[in-house]
Amino acid sequence: MKLTLPIRWGILSAGNIAGTFASALSVTEGSTLQAVAARDGERADAFAKEHGASRAFDNYEALLADPEVDAVYIATLHPFHLEWILKAVAAGKHVLCEKPMTMNLREAKLAHKAAVENRCLLREAFMYRHHPQTQQVVSWVESGEIGKVRLIETSFCFNSGIQPESRHQAKELGGGAILDLGCYPMSFARLIAGRANQRLFAEPLELHAVGHLDPKTRTDMWTTAVARFEGDIIANITAAMRVDRSKETLILGEKGQISVAVPWFAQDGAVLRRSDGSEERYEPERDRNLYGYEIASFASELSGKPIGPREVGMRIDDTLGNMKALDWWRSEIGLSYPADQVGPYGSTPS
Repeated sequence: MKLTLPIRWGILSAGNIAGTFASALSVTEGSTLQAVAARDGERADAFAKEHGASRAFDNYEALLADPEVDAVYIATLHPFHLEWILKAVAAGKHVLCEKPMTMNLREAKLAHKAAVENRCLLREAFMYRHHPQTQQVVSWVESGEIGKVRLIETSFCFNSGIQPESRHQAKELGGGAILDLGCYPMSFARLIAGRANQRLFAEPLELHAVGHLDPKTRTDMWTTAVARFEGDIIANITAAMRVDRSKETLILGEKGQISVAVPWFAQDGAVLRRSDGSEERYEPERDRNLYGYEIASFASELSGKPIGPREVGMRIDDTLGNMKALDWWRSEIGLSYPADQVGPYGSTPS
């Protein structure tokens, strides 16, 4: 698996996140937007014109059949990720799939197996994991700047209001806080707990959670999990769809703390505060697109340069571990989806 740059991309779906990704492609070296597909042909045409795609399709299958597309970015709703991952790799396309990669661990394992069998690269799109800010925070942890890590306080919350038919809240659309938002702080807690123990990432040894399920949608609107990792590192992980809360994340150690203002968008920097009163600050570059880092990382892998042994990019085994932890979190609060029943592409059997 080694391709010559630039990587020619196709995008499945023409929604907001697809537009954000396409804008990043236009300013990222080593990649170019070849095609876009949407169920609405006019919408696909408009998207292609806006973002400079060479062609537009009114169905996903046609894009996957295009021999001039090397890789696809899957930006569909969560419940449809597995279906299009399987179809994309069967067509020989490499895949960067928007988070969460699938609805559960079982589906993620199916996706991984299919990608391996078809000799295709499959990665989950966690843009913050490829940003230099995340790398800097990890370096502080690994170098022992705050001593042994004791506590991690991390959350991702916003107030979507009451909109039970929206993608954020409807069960059939994969709505709910854990899958859409909680995947971020869970991945961060696992990353930090792992690096604090000289590992790439860690899995919870214990996890306990509470949460509120909306009585109409039966999806989680706010929830907190407490996880214990090796070394008795305790992480408090919160996700919410109807709560306004600061996105600041704290890593607390025996000799200081690290504060990350907005870890998921890497826009306001991070601060290392030592117990002796000294500080060190990291200010991120503001002239580069956030999503460009993950695009460049994916293209680099396809050109024969894998993620380095100490880099923080999202690997497939990390994705599988994150899905397992999210499954555990959901089980703690009684949250399930049709995809949790075995059937085609993870859906409920008819």
